[in-house]
Amino acid sequence: MLNILRRWLTAFLTLNKSEQRGILLLVLLISVVGLINLFLPQMTSHDNQADINAFKNEIEKFVMAQQVAEDSIRTEKLQNRGELNEELARQKLTPYPFNPNNLPEEAWAKLGLTQKQIKTIKNYESKGGKFRKKEDLKKMYSISEAEYMILEPYINIPPKFKTKVSQTEKKPSAKSVRYLSTEVNAADSSTLVHSLHISPWIARRVIKYRNLLGGFSTPGQLKEVYGFDSVIYKKTERYILVDTSLISKLDINIAGFKEILRHPYISYDITKKIVNYRSKNGPFTSTGQLTDAGILSESLYIKLRPYLSVDIH
Repeated sequence: MLNILRRWLTAFLTLNKSEQRGILLLVLLISVVGLINLFLPQMTSHDNQADINAFKNEIEKFVMAQQVAEDSIRTEKLQNRGELNEELARQKLTPYPFNPNNLPEEAWAKLGLTQKQIKTIKNYESKGGKFRKKEDLKKMYSISEAEYMILEPYINIPPKFKTKVSQTEKKPSAKSVRYLSTEVNAADSSTLVHSLHISPWIARRVIKYRNLLGGFSTPGQLKEVYGFDSVIYKKTERYILVDTSLISKLDINIAGFKEILRHPYISYDITKKIVNYRSKNGPFTSTGQLTDAGILSESLYIKLRPYLSVDIH
């Protein structure tokens, strides 16, 4: 190696000064190019990585915005159908004291109602409908039980809209009432009215709530139906029969997001957890995994257990 360097140096010194400067300049240029090739990728990769990270952040923001928009549309559809649960209703509504009679559309919107719900109310009023008592508002099919329960304390109807009750109407009827044993998971609204002597609108709400649940698992669940209060329940309890074999179960392995969310006992947050867990870990092997994974509390699982199933095939 030393011999090679000695011969190269001897040859270099035999050159004239112009040739020597030319060789030194060439060596310098080669060194500069080498250094550029060495450090440029590191410099540019940092910039590229910064650009990639910025692009990823934009994508994530876009996806989140899309998800928020989809959630908002989904919630509005549930609200238009009168199917909002309490959790979503509290998110949507901003109640304040109001008289529902002739209330402007802007005021209804300020309360948190959708345009479709407002249109339903205005159609009712255009046909001569009046809100003479608070309960009249829950007759609007597009307003859910949860929404009514939140709005009810804020409803203020002036006396001029209220109907006077005659003294004869106030007197209890002396006619004896004969109740009949009724299986509530198969009964239609007419049967409920005639056998349990409840009003038609309560019977319709019983059917609607039964369809959302998938069926009643205990007689006491009828008290969850708005209007089916403890007084009515006490009168009818001994005549209420429940056939749990008629319950329509929710298969948490194949049910879609909307189907799961429709159940009155399952919130939006729990629905997301079920779907995300299923996507990440595969099908559930038992309903008990919902508590093992921290998706459901023990008390909520016991309440939901009659309605859940898993298809592991």
